[in-house]
Parts: sequence; structure tokens; C-alpha cells
Amino acid sequence: PPSCPQRRRQSTRARRAMTCPVSQLFILAPNGHAIVYKDYRGELPKDTSETFFHELADKGPANCPPVFCVEGVNFICVKANGLYFLCTSVDNVCPSLVISLLTQLTKVCKDYLGVLNEEALRRNFTLVYEIADEALDYGYPQNATTTDLQPFLFNKPIPVDVASSVTSVIPSFKSNPKTMASAAAHKSVIAQPQGLGAGLAGWRAGNGNEIFIDLVDRISALITAEGAVRSFSVDGCIQMKSFLKGQPQVHLALNEDLVIASSGRGGESGGGGGALYGQAQLDDVNFHECVSLERFESERVITLTPPSGEFVVMNFRIGTLRSERQLPFRLWPTVHVLSDSKKELQLTVKADFPDKLHAVNVRISFTLPKSVTSAAAQLPTAAARGTQVATYLESTRTVEWTIKKWPGGQALSLSTKMTLPTTCDLKKEMGPISMSFEIPCYNVSQLAVRHLHIIERDKSYKPHRWVRCLTHASSYCCRL
Repeated sequence: PPSCPQRRRQSTRARRAMTCPVSQLFILAPNGHAIVYKDYRGELPKDTSETFFHELADKGPANCPPVFCVEGVNFICVKANGLYFLCTSVDNVCPSLVISLLTQLTKVCKDYLGVLNEEALRRNFTLVYEIADEALDYGYPQNATTTDLQPFLFNKPIPVDVASSVTSVIPSFKSNPKTMASAAAHKSVIAQPQGLGAGLAGWRAGNGNEIFIDLVDRISALITAEGAVRSFSVDGCIQMKSFLKGQPQVHLALNEDLVIASSGRGGESGGGGGALYGQAQLDDVNFHECVSLERFESERVITLTPPSGEFVVMNFRIGTLRSERQLPFRLWPTVHVLSDSKKELQLTVKADFPDKLHAVNVRISFTLPKSVTSAAAQLPTAAARGTQVATYLESTRTVEWTIKKWPGGQALSLSTKMTLPTTCDLKKEMGPISMSFEIPCYNVSQLAVRHLHIIERDKSYKPHRWVRCLTHASSYCCRL
């Protein structure tokens, strides 16, 4: 084992690597133009970001690594909503530390601007420069949480087009006060209602004193052509965005019969055999640092004092398929031989969730074999015009099928006819059928918010609570 002086020198080198400064900070638009540029140490020229963008263009966005070095300059990048948050340094900085800093910057910018896009950054560049000044001091990372930065930021955010989308749904508040547009959460943590009518201001008596909770399920599944499930997992989270005044204590109650396999509560631990039918069972969970679990084991109640802005209260994972009902879509691909050189792929997909719900932004795509000489994608004549579009991209040999809105319980089909050599085995040479979708008000994990209680300071403290569920595909594939 190394001696004490050797261990001391190794520890000193480790601390120095963690505290090496960042030279520059860029926020780049998708076309490479610098929206925000901050030079902390004067060590590199202003056009250093062009080197990064040339490397990005040469390797492509999919193949360009987040950390690389060119001529002694380290480039570390995080991409969010099409924007590139980039740090450069001439020192041997810790990549994970800088990536964590850039990721936190994206969250802070979204919290203060309301929405993270190019227009919001350009209209609020003075506020973004304030955030950049406070997040790093002479290139050294500082505290960059939304709550801690509030006393040091003096510029007010300028709202973008999202504010108009909130105004456009004002009539729906009067007819159904229990619902709100999803864009209502896209606002700054320090913004005050501007330009809104007296009706909305009167309806929202809390003047922005509200809290939004999202239950998000991300499904990964691999299904065979016969319908057998090879792999299945759900990575989900409970996400919270708080606009509450005074940071009161919040009690978030989940399913009373919630089973966590790793803890063994509610049944036998492991495997998944301990949960009864209809119960929500999770394999693993972890919580935000502000969460208190005193009542969680006995009552399934999470106690927390939410910080300002958006954060994840709880992450959870389901590693195996508990029930066939957890698959929101069923795929049946069938190959028909029309002649020696012509084949047809008939794809039928059924939405296997309640008919009162619907999926949106559905996209199904697959790649045909390299030996294909011609192909055509056809929809049934009964398909509603405008809601379904099927195209074949000859340059990439890809068939894309998009559906704007897909009601539950409905089955749709697509026919793809292609010309192939007689030696081509379609099932072996064709790529997997991948599917992406979003299903609002639906979660396959069956996790639910029983109630959300906010400890009110007095009778005049009347916050608003909003909860929604969302299921979308992370990797949903079917192989022939």
C-alpha cells in the first residue's frame, strides 16, 4: 500500500482536478451562433466555439462525443432542446463535474425563463448573463440552484409565446375549472402575471401560488412478431414544479397498497410475486434530498419542503412485465409473398388501452433491406385523411407512419409493397419496427397520487394543485 505522503499527494491531485477552472461558457443555437458567451479567464479566443461546431458537423450530432480535446483545448457539452451548453478549458477539468454544472444550468435557465428555447434566451439574455455570473466565479463552479440564486438576480424575465398559449385557454377555465393547459407550467419562478384578463386573475386568487406534479412513465419493450415479450422495463419519475409562496411543507400521498420489491413491504421481496392483481409494484426507488421518509414506509406519504422551480421528487423502475395490460400497443407484422421478386409487409397495430384515452404524436418507422429496388407504403382507403401519413424515404430506405391522434381500443394497419431479389430474406435483413408515442392521463406503472396536502399558514393561503399522468415510449420495438 502507498505511504501516507503518497496518499496525501494523490488526494491533492484529485482535489486539483476537481477544482480546475472553466475558461469559457457558450450557449449555442442549433445553427452554431452564440446566443450567450462568457469569458471567465481570457485564455482562449472568442471564436473557440467554431472549432466545436466544425467537429460536430464532421462527426454528426449522433456520433460527436460530449467531451473531447482539440489542440490542447477541452470541449465539454450538454445538449438541451436543440441548444448546446458548452464549456471550454485549457486545464484538465473533471468532465463529470462540468457536465453536472451544465445540466444544472439548463434547469436553472428553464426555471427562470419558463421555457428553454432560442427565443427565450435571446429575449432574456441579460437575465441569463446574471445566472452565468453567479454560477461560476472566475471559472470556478459555485452554487447554482434555483432557490439559492433568487436573492442575487435582479432582472425580471420577459415572457415568450408560451404566455399567449396560456391566455388562449382562458374560456376552458370557466367551463372546467379542474383542468389546465399543460403549457401553464411553462412560466418563470419569479414572473408575475402580465397582460392577463381580470377573469383569469380573479380565478387564480393565489396569483401564481400553485404547484404542478407530473407522473411520467417511460416504456422500453422488445416484442417478437408472434407477440412474445423479450424484454420490458419502465423508468419513471414523479416530477414537481413549485410556484408556492413561502416554501410551505407538502405531503404527497401515493397508493396505499404500493409494493416496493427491494423493501419487501406488501408481499415477498424480489421477483414480483408479492403484489396482488391491480397493485402498483415497483422494483426500485430513490428520492430527492429534500424528501423526508418518516411516513413513507407506514402510510406511503412523502413529506417535503419543495424548492422553487422544477425537480424530480422520486425516480422508480419496473424491470419486468407484470401483466399483459402494461403493453399499450400490440404489433402484428406479417409478410406475404406476391411473386418471386415482390413481397408485402402487412403491419397491424392495436392501441390496447381504454377507449376514453388517446395517444398523440405516434410515429412508427422501419428500415427495409439494402437490396430493395423499389417500395411503396399504402394506407387503407378507410383511413381518415389528415390524421395518418405514410411515406417511403428512398435515400434511407425508411418507411415512416405518423398518426396525430390514436383513440384507445382502435386497430390500424399499413401495407408496404417492395421489390426484392429472390435471394433476399426479408425477416433477416429488415430492421426492427420502432414506435414512439405519448399517452396523456395514463400510466402503466399504476402509480397514483392519492392526495396532495399543503400545510397552509393561514386561511387566506389558498394554493392551487395540478396533477397529470403521461406515458411515452423510450424504446418500443418489434422484430420480425
